[in-house]
Amino acid sequence: MSPRLVSKGQIQAATLSALEEIYCQPEARIIELLKSARANETEPLAMDMLDAILANAELAARDRVPTCQDTGLLVVFAQLGTGICLEEPGLREILGSAAKYAWKELYLRDSLALDPLRGQIPGTQAGPTDNSILPLILHLEQVPGDKLTLHFCLKGGGAENCSALRMFAPTASLAEIGGFIVSTVLEAGGKPCPPVLVGVGIGGDFELCALLAKQALVLPRIAAEQDGALLAWEQELLRQINAKGKGVQGMGGQTTVLDLRILTAPCHIASLPVAVNIECHAHRSTSRVI
Repeated sequence: MSPRLVSKGQIQAATLSALEEIYCQPEARIIELLKSARANETEPLAMDMLDAILANAELAARDRVPTCQDTGLLVVFAQLGTGICLEEPGLREILGSAAKYAWKELYLRDSLALDPLRGQIPGTQAGPTDNSILPLILHLEQVPGDKLTLHFCLKGGGAENCSALRMFAPTASLAEIGGFIVSTVLEAGGKPCPPVLVGVGIGGDFELCALLAKQALVLPRIAAEQDGALLAWEQELLRQINAKGKGVQGMGGQTTVLDLRILTAPCHIASLPVAVNIECHAHRSTSRVI
């Protein structure tokens, strides 16, 4: 049986559709979590700020303007079916050209520094030579089937800057690991614009645990995560963080974290990597299946 061809046009259309959806509004479930936080809030200042956050989300969606002035860095998790053949020039280039077009059409802020060292080393410049391509972060995984699934996220810099990774000894206790997760969120204070989402990766190696933490923010939960000891630990960590009262924008209240999710992977017997990736309340993420 011949592989199913997925065209450049199909991928470009899916990318533009996804970005048109998320640049001006967070995920629907985030709005519900914010409304729940507002209903449970008792601090007047936190109540007022949650009202402002919800009003901002409503106005941004209504008027089709960015929900945050930081329009983010585009992160894409692509799950490529083994029964698919992609049209040239390749997935990264197709996504990048579609995103470049969307940035122009939607009047999104250019938040990318092609040279990460900002000219401190003369003659160094990182980034693509083709300026028709928007730089993006692409994670590509091959899966069974004949579908291409694209998970899109616009990730702002402020929350990303508050993320952390630590290589624990394999003897680390649950209390030590949990303490690191809790302290990472609390020490961020108001910088990531809480209430936030927290993705945690445990296991793998240095880079995989960080990838798991980002996946915990972007990929949909699966049925296997809905019960069990890990889910109970997630809820306990969520309770511990919110009990500290850092609250909305770090200025007090009942809700510092809206949701916390942990993903794990096997790791080497000599190490135990843990990553914490923080995301602001303007969580802009969606998926498309081609």
